Amino acid sequence: MLIFVPYQLNNRIMNKITYKGIDYPTRTFNVVIEGDKRQYTIATESLSDAMGDDKEVFGSEANEIDNEIYFYVEDEVLELDANEICNDHLDEPMEFVSEEF
Repeated sequence: MLIFVPYQLNNRIMNKITYKGIDYPTRTFNVVIEGDKRQYTIATESLSDAMGDDKEVFGSEANEIDNEIYFYVEDEVLELDANEICNDHLDEPMEFVSEEF
């Protein structure tokens, strides 16, 4: 199981995950999609790029991280308001409920 640790980036509290000694911001949202409550973690494309093809190697650190991430967004998107991210920047719009730290 991965541990997401809260930290502050540009005056916004986020979670982070460390991959190969580098911290990458993540955010975890509680949302509603078509009446179902769900929890999703999103991360930056920088993290996805750093993990590269290792995401596909079963049992690798990158694969374990990738399995915990719902969607990767452009780095600057992660700093936007949670409602805006959920409505405009994921693969399908969802109703933002709360954020987990």
